[in-house]
Amino acid sequence: MKSILPLSQRFSNTFLIMGMIMIMLLGVRCTSGKKRMEKGDYDTAVLQAVKRLRSNPDHKKASNILPMAYEYATLYHLDEITRLKSSTAQFKYDGVVRHYEQMNKLYRAIDRCPACKDLVYNPKYYQQELDESRLAASKAHFDQGVKDLEKRTMKMAREAYKHFQRAHEYTPEYDGIDQYLAESLEAATLHVMIDDIPIHSRSLNLTNEFFQNQIIEEVKRFNYAFVQFHTVSEVDQFNIEPDEIVLIKFDDFVVGQTYVKETQIQRSRDSVEMGHVETEGGKMPVYGTAKATVTHIFKSVTSTGLMDFQVVNANSGQTLKQSKLPGTYIWEWDWGFYNGQEEALEEEDLEIVRRKEAYPPPPQELFIAFTQPIYNQIINQMKRYYQVHN
Repeated sequence: MKSILPLSQRFSNTFLIMGMIMIMLLGVRCTSGKKRMEKGDYDTAVLQAVKRLRSNPDHKKASNILPMAYEYATLYHLDEITRLKSSTAQFKYDGVVRHYEQMNKLYRAIDRCPACKDLVYNPKYYQQELDESRLAASKAHFDQGVKDLEKRTMKMAREAYKHFQRAHEYTPEYDGIDQYLAESLEAATLHVMIDDIPIHSRSLNLTNEFFQNQIIEEVKRFNYAFVQFHTVSEVDQFNIEPDEIVLIKFDDFVVGQTYVKETQIQRSRDSVEMGHVETEGGKMPVYGTAKATVTHIFKSVTSTGLMDFQVVNANSGQTLKQSKLPGTYIWEWDWGFYNGQEEALEEEDLEIVRRKEAYPPPPQELFIAFTQPIYNQIINQMKRYYQVHN
């Protein structure tokens, strides 16, 4: 038979186990900085030691680790800087900048920790060296950007723009950088004109303004780095020479094709109270069979069309992409009436006969409704086609 410990002793054992677990966890945390240092991750070791000393200035292990980790980190970064500067790599100063920035990050962490400042001997902030390295990195990217831009192709203009961006990030005031950024971006940008969408209807007064404006507004929200979309009026107003033209036109469409179906259903129900008769014992109900004819009318109005979507080269007229995009919208309504006795009707019959005839939306609304799925397809096609320029 198992012995059962007293309740107080069980609680005592539980707290003892919990205390041992906490000590083990604290031990792991205290040694993690040392492990980082042993693995060569000196920067993390420094930052972890700083974090612990901020919360506990007397943390013994962190106090021992911090000066060693900072010394090793500094030696590592300075060695890497020397190696990079002596290399022939074109953009070697990108790496040099990163190393100086990392050493300055360590300096700032120590400088904001009073207990840490007493432990690290003469930490250094490399502002002048960083400024000089940023200028050298800017020059390397600027020079390459100029070379790429001189090749006068859209592809190389995009590479040039990226180099000028890097140069600007390192040294925003680099001489002439804003002008070169604007020039390379213009040379790198594909200008796309969305042509007006023609619409022809002899019997209906329709406008495609809503449909066309929807497309233009959405594609301008793509915000692709190297693509700009323009309307025909914008091309004329700002004298833009488009590189590509998006042509959208209907191959065919039908608005308001009506279909009506009338169905008659015979209903009957037995044992329905039909009235009363007078008897010696008073009024008595009379039961019989109730009958009715339900007329169910179903009306649908279909609007459908097929859109031709093309992207063509504005200079050569060559078709670069073409798709046929269908769209359909069906408006439906049903209602009805009955002849005979209401008691014979089913619940579904009652729902039908309570409804009155309704009329479909006007042609313009039907036109917008069936073009909505076409609009979605056009947007998806243009996203996929032009996202390569992002």
